[in-house]
Amino acid sequence: MPGCSVEREVIGSSAQYRVSGKFEGACAWELAGRIEKESLGEIALDFSQCDEFVDYGIAVLASALLGAHGKVVHLKGLRQHQLRLFKYFGVDPDELLHPEAGAAAAAEAPLPASEVA
Repeated sequence: MPGCSVEREVIGSSAQYRVSGKFEGACAWELAGRIEKESLGEIALDFSQCDEFVDYGIAVLASALLGAHGKVVHLKGLRQHQLRLFKYFGVDPDELLHPEAGAAAAAEAPLPASEVA
């Protein structure tokens, strides 16, 4: 019996993925593959129907999201723990909504002082 199910629905120019059941490694790898192959530029990932959420799945999914250049991703139905883990793995859920804002902020950030020996 599969741990979770992933359903895709297209609404306008957005792909909506609804994840239900136990979100674990196998499900995360499946979802990561779908994100990589997604042709639409806007993706919504809805985890509100997940019964359990294995932290390893966040590591797998975070890697896929870091590689989803040029796509706007919305994360829905996550708790504070999952949001915090995404940040630990280098994915800021707030920046996913506005990828150009994250790049602009990084460009404007001052360079760290360097030490000369």
